[in-house]
Order: sequence, then C-alpha cells, then structure tokens
Amino acid sequence: MATFYLLPPRECLERAVSDLFAKLLPGLPLPVDVWGTLAEQLASVTGWADDTFLIPRDELPDGEPAPALVEGFGADPGDRVVDVSLARPARTWVVTQADVSGIALAR
Repeated sequence: MATFYLLPPRECLERAVSDLFAKLLPGLPLPVDVWGTLAEQLASVTGWADDTFLIPRDELPDGEPAPALVEGFGADPGDRVVDVSLARPARTWVVTQADVSGIALAR
C-alpha cells in the first residue's frame, strides 16, 4: 500500500526550509527551489519505499483531497494518507473504496 504525505502548500514548505537553513547556515545561498531539491535528496538517500509520495496541498484542487489523490495520483483503497499541517498535529486516514467508487460514478 502507498503512503501519501499531503503537505502544506509549496510556498509554506519553501519558506520553512529556507528559514531553517538560514539559521543553520547563515549567509550561504540556497537553490531557488529549495523544497524540491531537499525532497529529492531525502528520497534518494533515506531508503523510503518507492510508493511514498510527498504532495504539496496546492497541487490538489480545492475540496476533499481523497478524490484528487485517486484521480490525479493513483491512490487506491487501503492507501494511507498523512495530512500534515504547520498549525496542528498530522492526521492519518485511509483511502476507502467509496473514494474510488465516487470517481468512477462521476465519469
């Protein structure tokens, strides 16, 4: 089963990572797409499963995320979603058959 990390919008991620590195390494330049670069590097060296996906929220349309994850990212019933926020603890939920069936019925 895949795991989808539904992250804050990319702008928030960029700002948070930039702020962290500015404190750790003051004065050193960072790549323009610091979040994307960091995420790629982490994925290549951590041994994360191939079915682990980091998705900034602004890559999904407004509304419930489950249908967008099913339609746009191939989520299936049983896949785990970790909904991350900078303002609250992460919430974890599972994609259901109803999430997938709702997409099929809408077509």
